[in-house]
Amino acid sequence: MGLSALLAALSACASGGETYPSLAVRPFESGAAATGPEPDPGPIRPATSPARLAELRAAAASSAAAFAAREPEAARLARAAAGQPFESDARAAAMVAMADLDSKRAATAGTLAALDSLAAEAATALSADPGVSAMQSDVAGQLARQDAAVARLWEIMGS
Repeated sequence: MGLSALLAALSACASGGETYPSLAVRPFESGAAATGPEPDPGPIRPATSPARLAELRAAAASSAAAFAAREPEAARLARAAAGQPFESDARAAAMVAMADLDSKRAATAGTLAALDSLAAEAATALSADPGVSAMQSDVAGQLARQDAAVARLWEIMGS
């Protein structure tokens, strides 16, 4: 009896008069897939403009020249202030020269920050620019040399 009830229940499931999706091959299943427009082979964003790189190169050269012009005077004043009391005129003159030298160094750091920003934008756009990377390395080296010079002068002066 249980088997006949089961068969009756199963036959009731199949007889609903509902239509089922066709099992015939659909258009997208036969043949090659439809092709879309050709992808753009270029970068998502254009590379850094040559004018901007030239502007940053000029800024780096200007800050290097300004630092180099002020460094000998700051070194002379730092040597004169060595061993002097904090309230001495020699110490005050050396402090002013060191502040001026540090402002020249800050200009170099600003240029490096602009280059870092350009490199980050290029990396985000998946279009790395070797010109930016090379200039970034050069300016970072320039900044490191300036940092070492300032540290050496502070050591001479006896901060």
